[in-house]
Amino acid sequence: MDDKNAASSTTNALILPNVVYPVLEQMDKSGYKDLQKDLRQHFYLLEQIYPGFSHCFLQSFLRQQNPPCTLNLNELTLKLEKYCDKSSYLISNLRSEAEFQELNLRAKNLKRILSRIPDDITEKREFLETIKEIASAIKKTLDSVSNTYQYFKTSDGRQALENEKKEFIKYSKNFSNTLKAYFRDNQRDDVYIAANHLLVQTDYLLRTIKFYCETDAFDECLYPLIPHQQTSNRLTPAVRYNHNDHRPISSATNRPHSSYETNFT
Repeated sequence: MDDKNAASSTTNALILPNVVYPVLEQMDKSGYKDLQKDLRQHFYLLEQIYPGFSHCFLQSFLRQQNPPCTLNLNELTLKLEKYCDKSSYLISNLRSEAEFQELNLRAKNLKRILSRIPDDITEKREFLETIKEIASAIKKTLDSVSNTYQYFKTSDGRQALENEKKEFIKYSKNFSNTLKAYFRDNQRDDVYIAANHLLVQTDYLLRTIKFYCETDAFDECLYPLIPHQQTSNRLTPAVRYNHNDHRPISSATNRPHSSYETNFT
């Protein structure tokens, strides 16, 4: 998969949780709870069968407006992150250990700062301060992830977390390189895409930790499978056991493909 397709896959993965689902949740508040659940499931299944469906649906809807509305979906999905409810990926209060609650706070803070990029990027001085905050938040999130290793009781669980951590580092390095390029060529969209990669990978880190360290269910429909992952093993309740006792599974689970081969130093 080339860079363009990898970027498109990441944006497509965010359209459901960041754009479509929040709209459907308004139906729940209006008394259409059953319909909302059905629509949510149908959108997810359609995205699984026809990758990019939600993107096409949204673009088609916007074109029907009078006058037609055009939006940069890379920017939109990033900007809306701070309003999205992804609490099902956070470690619940049933795990009272400070390490888990610290991870929740630091991961949420990282995503919140990333979502400010579209607003802050127009003012260089403010954007430079935001970049410093992001760098600090990345380091703190990584430290918090490392602090949870002690609660992984199986080697495959620790390996799964290690693999996701490596992916997070890879996307962090790519984000850093993209920022350097931005100050040369002023391509904002590349920054939005790199930030979206980091958003998704942060959620995959949380998802892996939650899967192995607690029994609460998480939202299986939050992110659709990316096309090249259709045949990959998935983190599902069918292979899940209590007390952190799992069969070996692939950790390359439901993750956007990365064509970047940089190392974080």
